[in-house]
Amino acid sequence: MQPAVVLPALPGADQSAQTDSPLVDNQATLQPTADPRQVECMAKVIVHEAGNQPRRGRAAVAQVIRARTRDARFATEPCAVVRQPGQFFNVDAYNPPRDTDQWREAVAIATQVLNGQAEDPVPGALFFHAASSPMKGRTKVGRIEGHVFYR
Repeated sequence: MQPAVVLPALPGADQSAQTDSPLVDNQATLQPTADPRQVECMAKVIVHEAGNQPRRGRAAVAQVIRARTRDARFATEPCAVVRQPGQFFNVDAYNPPRDTDQWREAVAIATQVLNGQAEDPVPGALFFHAASSPMKGRTKVGRIEGHVFYR
């Protein structure tokens, strides 16, 4: 059995927001099970789609990707999900700076979501959209800041 990995608090980030968050417990031990390639794809989406959202909104976007991997209409791995035509942006061409707190937190959220160690603030959501552009024909699951989540 591999030893557990403890993710440290992010430098310069609000420590109370990290340790008191009901969505992701940064003090929890994480088994290093998440594939780094899948984490990177998910982190890119978190930064691109929800980088301006609160941590809860970033976690919700990550959970949508994870939920899709469990739905037969989508691919079974996060990278394949985000590369499906018409779903997201070109993650392969997007290269956000890797030396920022925003990137480090996106990687932490992606890792925790993929390891199944983060709550889902929008259970059942498979889609999201900017709040200004509703998705007709979908059931609304919730809203977090600028995004509305649907199933």
